[in-house]
Amino acid sequence: MSLAGLSPRSGFASGLLARLRGLLPRSFNTTPLLAGCSESVEEAIIARHGTVEIRQTVTGWWLETCVKGEPDRARETAMRRLAHYAQGKNSCHGRLGTLRPFVQTAAERPGRWRVRIAVAASDVDLALTSARNGKVRVRIAEATTLAVIRVPGRPTLLAMKHAETAIRHAVAVTRWEAAGSAMLRLHAAPMVLQFLGSFEVAVPMAPRDPAAVTPDWMRALLPERQAMQETPTAGAPRLH
Repeated sequence: MSLAGLSPRSGFASGLLARLRGLLPRSFNTTPLLAGCSESVEEAIIARHGTVEIRQTVTGWWLETCVKGEPDRARETAMRRLAHYAQGKNSCHGRLGTLRPFVQTAAERPGRWRVRIAVAASDVDLALTSARNGKVRVRIAEATTLAVIRVPGRPTLLAMKHAETAIRHAVAVTRWEAAGSAMLRLHAAPMVLQFLGSFEVAVPMAPRDPAAVTPDWMRALLPERQAMQETPTAGAPRLH
């Protein structure tokens, strides 16, 4: 295709598109909190059920804050607050390394959100020294088991609800059952365009009662099999 035949308007559109391409990457990372995270927290995948992964986390220290409002606005506020704290706006004026993911869960009170991000192991001592009873606190998170699913697009409430439903369906006939509320996990700031980026939804898991995952037809046979085992067959010696 020859460029000679293009109109000035086409040339203007091409230039505008080139400028937008240059601006978009900068608009994607609106906070240095996640942009500065080069590593993720330690997690082990212990099982897979379709697109859902069962992961085991480890005990660690996290920066946590509580924000009220709509989920998106609360998340942006929390990101800025945690970023400022990690960059040195704390009682020790020390910079703290953080680890992905950025986690958002519903708090006990309606309209409030608990938001946190892990502290790098090398900075835990500094984090504990800088802890104070302010808007950002240093909390310990015990090891836990999570069912995690990755979803493309932006973390809207509807998308998160569908992801939570998918997780519950995936583990319905497994040895795991939900043991808490769903949480949003971000490894990068949400993208401006809907078709770019992704996020994770996780639900805490606990081992299920083995009887709960036994099929009905097998449970019906259990009493009969137990009776057969307890009743001695003819000619068999009795145990004294």
